[in-house]
Amino acid sequence: MSPRHFPFALPLCAALAGVAAPAAADVTKAECVKANTEAQSLRRDGKLAEARAQLRRCGDPTCPGIVRADCSQRLDELEAAQPTLVFDAKHGSGHDLSAVRVTVDGLPLAESLDGKALQIDPGSHEFTFTVAGQPPVTQTYVLREGQKERHEPLVLGAPPAQLAAPPQPPPLSPAPAPVRSESGGLGTQRVVALAAGGVGFAGIAAGAVFGMLASSKWSQAERDCGPACPADAPARGEESDARTRATVSTVGFVVGGAGLAAGVVLWLTSRPAASLPAPTGRLRVTPSVGAGTTALFIHGGF
Repeated sequence: MSPRHFPFALPLCAALAGVAAPAAADVTKAECVKANTEAQSLRRDGKLAEARAQLRRCGDPTCPGIVRADCSQRLDELEAAQPTLVFDAKHGSGHDLSAVRVTVDGLPLAESLDGKALQIDPGSHEFTFTVAGQPPVTQTYVLREGQKERHEPLVLGAPPAQLAAPPQPPPLSPAPAPVRSESGGLGTQRVVALAAGGVGFAGIAAGAVFGMLASSKWSQAERDCGPACPADAPARGEESDARTRATVSTVGFVVGGAGLAAGVVLWLTSRPAASLPAPTGRLRVTPSVGAGTTALFIHGGF
């Protein structure tokens, strides 16, 4: 600009500055009010990081004082509600890791971990941790408002290879167990022992029964005839029946005792069968008393 035009340029610049200054002031005020309004909406949506950026903008010294005061108060409340998270990353071998890249919900959060708390919006978030040479690890955390310096341990990377254990000798084969019958067989000798015992019990039972019958018949004969009884008296028949029954009773006790003794001996000297099924046996003793005859029938089957 030539010196000849200088007196006219200076007033022109001053005039332009006077016009532009009010316009610039109006734009700054509008932006401050807009930032405060947007910060409140973001705070209600739980987007605390974005709300913080807007509150810092409307807290600029160029904003009106009433707006700055409101934004400053809201920023303090937001800082109190902002959750923070501290990751304690370790390698599988136990040493600390710092060269860990962290993303949250697919967006970058930190390029390394230095032990400082990270500010995260409240809610459920998916974190991905990446270490060079290792596959990424993904974890999901739910953060609450006002939760400060929540510590989360992380193990990233495989532990060192374990030393190969020396080969162990093959286990000794156990001695084969004796083959036992699935049906619990007793063996022939024990079956015979049980049969003999059954005969013994049956004989003793028959002896007891016939003994009581003989005693009853003898008492009846004494009542009917007394000590001096004629040979042709009816009581003589009762006396004969009593003697017969007494004989059968004696035979029953003898047979029963012998059967029990034989059963005990056979059982004690026998061994259980290894694989033979146990036969089943049944015995039945039937006494028979007739006119002038008395008999003991033993029925059995195996």
